[in-house]
Amino acid sequence: MTPRSSTMTPTMKQWRQLVLVVMLAWLLIFLALLSHFLDPRDVDLRSPSSLTHTETRRLASIQGSPSGIRASPLEVTSSSSPANQDPSHSQQVKKEALELSQNGDLVVWKKVSDQEERVYQEREEKIRRERLRRRRRKGSMSRAEQRGRDGYYLSQSKVVVQQLRRGIASAGMLAPHLQKSMRDYLNLNRHHVAYRGRRRGRQSGREVLCELKEQARLRTLDGTEQPFSGLAWDRLVPPRPLEQLWGQGSKFKSCAVVTSAGAILNSSLGREIDSHEAVLRFNAAPTEGYENDVGNKTTIRIINSQDLLLVDSGITDTLVLSSPLQWYRNPDYDLFTPYEERRRLHPTQPFYILHPKFIWQLWDVIQGNTQENIQPNPPSSGFIGIVLMMSLCEEVHVYEYIPSLRQTDLCHYHEHHYDPACTLGAYHPLLFEKLLVQRMNSASQHDLKTKGKVTLSGFSAINCGP
Repeated sequence: MTPRSSTMTPTMKQWRQLVLVVMLAWLLIFLALLSHFLDPRDVDLRSPSSLTHTETRRLASIQGSPSGIRASPLEVTSSSSPANQDPSHSQQVKKEALELSQNGDLVVWKKVSDQEERVYQEREEKIRRERLRRRRRKGSMSRAEQRGRDGYYLSQSKVVVQQLRRGIASAGMLAPHLQKSMRDYLNLNRHHVAYRGRRRGRQSGREVLCELKEQARLRTLDGTEQPFSGLAWDRLVPPRPLEQLWGQGSKFKSCAVVTSAGAILNSSLGREIDSHEAVLRFNAAPTEGYENDVGNKTTIRIINSQDLLLVDSGITDTLVLSSPLQWYRNPDYDLFTPYEERRRLHPTQPFYILHPKFIWQLWDVIQGNTQENIQPNPPSSGFIGIVLMMSLCEEVHVYEYIPSLRQTDLCHYHEHHYDPACTLGAYHPLLFEKLLVQRMNSASQHDLKTKGKVTLSGFSAINCGP
């Protein structure tokens, strides 16, 4: 008995050791799988092919308690909202994407995570490389081939603009490369834009005007929002609100919005533009040497953050900075340092920063009046400038936003860069903005074709009562 017992004991020890090894291996496998699924690099970036509403956006302005997000007054009735959408994913986006200030006044925009931001940057870089590849391919063509290709794109763009003037253009009419760019930006959805509102179908121009008046009220940073109140920004920003800069309750009678489009060349519109009481221009667009076409009067300039350093320090116009990207922590462009420097060097020059909430409310109105899913990127500075002037003026005349018969692929009248995306959009939802503006337009087709002029009522001139 003793020898047999002694041979069994080592066998039992070996079995115990084997069981422990197997248990340890399973534990390691479990931990590896757990770490994989919890890795932020694997965050599911929701496809915006069915855009739902703005409060999952990581750049929204929140009022009230920092522990919650105010719901949109719009109901979830859009057929574009997927029935099988995972609600937990929406909460996850909210949790990861938004960082509230201490008192809930303003969301401090920040990147969701370094890993996710790298994903966005890689995707944007892929889009840029594709556009650069098309340009290089175009550069390797013979002049005859280039003329043929450019002629094809321009003729296709002109067909779209013809339909745009009639108010019936759609994304399906765009050139293939513009449609691809649009799909790329829809899939990227860097700003986590979501729209759950009701698509309002074919509202009349008056109804759209009233919606803009009610939903997209002009707002600039006043320095009282977190984190700026802690940086003494209330003493840095202009003391008078932009809408009161020219007098309490006063409005300009007639205003001009002069786009930088190449189609304005050879228009001889300069005298007409200068006849308006106030004139808005964009970025560093010059007037010297172009007076016959664009005039020389300037009242306000809308500036993009990336163009801020290009604005001549000698310019004394009222400046309005438009930057809807993440802009305090980890900004794509450092706009606060040059803003502070310019305010200290030119304290008497009015210089405002548009509130991001205002910019994204404009996006909401565009998407809500469009059956197609628009690019989940901020509206163009052109559309922002138009609505800004509608807030300040009784009547607004916009030149070459919707191109005249002088239409060209020249992006800006003062530069030598050609791209149909400047007219019809790639990053910005330009086509859909212009369709909305055309719906509000009260000018004749003759003005639209010969001058590229759209005439819009200012908010103070319309009565939106029952």
